[in-house]
Formats: sequence, structure tokens, C-alpha cells
Amino acid sequence: MTKQDKNFKEMVSVIMPTFRRPDGLKIALESLLAQSPCGLPVEIIIADNDPAGSGKDYVERVSADSAIPIHYLHVPQPGVSNARNAALEAAQSRYIAWLDDDQDATVDWLKNYLEAARSHKASLVFSPTEARIPGNSKYQAYLETFFERKGPGIETGVIDEFYGCGNSFMDRTRCVMPEQAFDPRANETGGEDDLLFSHIEKHGGVFAWTQNAVCFEDIRPHRATPEYIKTRSFAFGQAPTELAHEAGNWAGVLYWMGVGLVQFLYGAPLMLVTKLIGHPGYIRFLSRMWQGLGKIFWSDNLRPKLYGQTAATKDVF
Repeated sequence: MTKQDKNFKEMVSVIMPTFRRPDGLKIALESLLAQSPCGLPVEIIIADNDPAGSGKDYVERVSADSAIPIHYLHVPQPGVSNARNAALEAAQSRYIAWLDDDQDATVDWLKNYLEAARSHKASLVFSPTEARIPGNSKYQAYLETFFERKGPGIETGVIDEFYGCGNSFMDRTRCVMPEQAFDPRANETGGEDDLLFSHIEKHGGVFAWTQNAVCFEDIRPHRATPEYIKTRSFAFGQAPTELAHEAGNWAGVLYWMGVGLVQFLYGAPLMLVTKLIGHPGYIRFLSRMWQGLGKIFWSDNLRPKLYGQTAATKDVF
């Protein structure tokens, strides 16, 4: 599908995939219901990816008294791409705002996104994400840096890079989309947003940044650990090499593998030294080392499985 293939309504659909996070769903949905008017009709689409449909009762109870239409969509086949694709297909709006079920949108989040998209004629707009991490470990400062999104250091403007889907805004009339927006191959590994946004970029998409649409992200305790940082860093490191491979850019593949080797060679010894002396910098060098390994060992069969059927078998995700 290209941007000319569908007539969209002049309205905003806020899409929120959810998977067994009742507390997060409540915080995220309440933050959306508190949004100020943005000059266009707004709807909220909740894509429940739990096979048991665990979010249904809560969403339908809230929607009964909501001034903003809330649509519950059950997507029983686990997979992050499945949930996003189903919700996107259900939305008839020109504008799509993406919020995850562990995020909390600040006041005027939607209004500021819409203004930035219009001002910069942007396909996609991104904004800061501030991490909220429980506890107070010695790694706290780096963990906040790891999970936050700071951006390019400007108030607002066109940028030459993209960020993740959670806490982002899309103008579909300015996006050339693939036949299936989010690649099902990424259902368990994530990275579906990287593949889509890379496609939009290659087809002339414009990316923008606004400092005004701030969002908070609540980091669950099991994620604020060295083990999770290692896994997530490896997956993060794989992304640029994989995107180069998807584009058939073998020079790019070799370049990113070389970058990964450098990251590993300086990250590994520093990780070992800081771990031995108990220095909090350990977590930073652990992340850098595993990012390097991800760039080197980037193939699909080595990607960590963090979502989909794998997540459905776990108690935390």
C-alpha cells in the first residue's frame, strides 16, 4: 500500500498494544483520557495481544464513561507485529499516535505531536521518553540513560534518524507503506518498527522531533537488571547490521560488523575490570560489549525472543 491507496479521515487514532500489564494499561489509558483537545476527533484503539483477552473487562468498563471513543480489539495470536498491524488496519485516521502499555503521556502530548507533524510536514515525529525505574541500585544513573530517549538536542525540527514506535506520531498521508506495515518475522524478536521506519525513510519519509510531547516509561523490576541489559543490548546492536542486510547493502553490513568488533574489543576488558572492582560503570561497558556482539552476530536465528509466543510462556515480560 502506498500513501495514495487509501482515503483517511481527518482524525487521530491513538494505538496502544497491551499484553498482560493491567497496572501499566491503567496508567497509560488514564493519561490518554486526560489529553487536551487537539482540534480533531480522537479515538483510542487498545490491541490486547493476550490470548485470554485479559484487558477486555477493564477497557470496556472505562470506555462506557469515556468522552473519547475507546475501541477494544482482541488480537489473540501473540506477536508484537500482529498487535500493531491489527490496530493499524482498524484505524481509519490520517494521524496515528503510538503509546505502549508501560508509558504515561504528559498533558498536551497529543496536541504537541499534531502541531509538530503539521509544522514540519513530517511522516513521523518523535519526542523524549523519560524512564521511571523502581528502587535505587548503584546502576541507577546508567539504567535511566539506557531506557530514556533524549533525542538530537533541539527543541523541534526535522531530523535525519528515527527512534522506536512507542511514543511516536505518524501522518499516514506522508508515508509510503509496505503491503504489511509491521513485518511478522519480528513478532517474537521486536525490531518491527525499525524495518517499517527504514522503509518509510527509503521512500522519502520526513522525520521530525519535538521536545514538547514528553512521555514517561515505567521500567519493570526484572528489566532493570544486568541480565536484561545484556539481552536488550545484543538485540539493539543487531539492528543497524540487519537493516543494512535488508537493504542489500553489504558494504554497510561489513561496516557495522567492524564497528561491533571495536565496541567489543574495548568494552569487554573494561566490563571485566569494573565488575571486579564493583564500579557502577560495569553496566555501561556490559551494554557496550553486547551491542558490539549484536552487530557482529546479527542473523535472524540469533535474535533474542522477547515477545510473542515466547513472552506468553513467561510470568514477566
